[in-house]
Amino acid sequence: MSDEPRPIPINVRGQKVALGPFLREHVAVHWGWLQDPEIAVHGNGSFELRSLERSLDGFANPTRNEMVFSIYAVEDLTLIGETVLMEIDHRQGTALFGITIGRKEYWGQGYGTEATQLVLDYGFRFLNLHNIMLITTSFNIRAQRAYAKAGFKEIGRRRGSLLIDGRRYDDIYMDCLATEFESPQPGWFALPE
Repeated sequence: MSDEPRPIPINVRGQKVALGPFLREHVAVHWGWLQDPEIAVHGNGSFELRSLERSLDGFANPTRNEMVFSIYAVEDLTLIGETVLMEIDHRQGTALFGITIGRKEYWGQGYGTEATQLVLDYGFRFLNLHNIMLITTSFNIRAQRAYAKAGFKEIGRRRGSLLIDGRRYDDIYMDCLATEFESPQPGWFALPE
């Protein structure tokens, strides 16, 4: 066996982030991020502690209707997060979006916004989706701004649906349509004439 590190596979490269396949070795890193209550609660509104074994089992038995990417910082290919299109329905052209930037030092600098744009572009361009939706929390203002900047629009709220530390918060529903989305990288690949 070679001592050479395995090259990092990159599928899509932007200005700040690159997306590649979510690999088995990333499961433990992602699981570790979710042990931090701030990362977990901002990610999905809960601090559900699951075992590493359960997370690895989920990786080993993926659903056919999801696409998971690892997010790397372009400057040094540091793994900084993961993003997913789930509940992909090719017949209806819909999916649900999620993202976690697990390294806090990358928060608030545009990495999440660009990763979101690249995943939207991939979903609309290559999966032929029409509507990509997400659910975020009313207290996660930073995420709401990033999603809006990436192309999402608020479409509704589920009032008081989230109970954290004795306080109620709204779930905010946002979506983006292919017909309203402007690719951040038009023509980033070329097809033969």
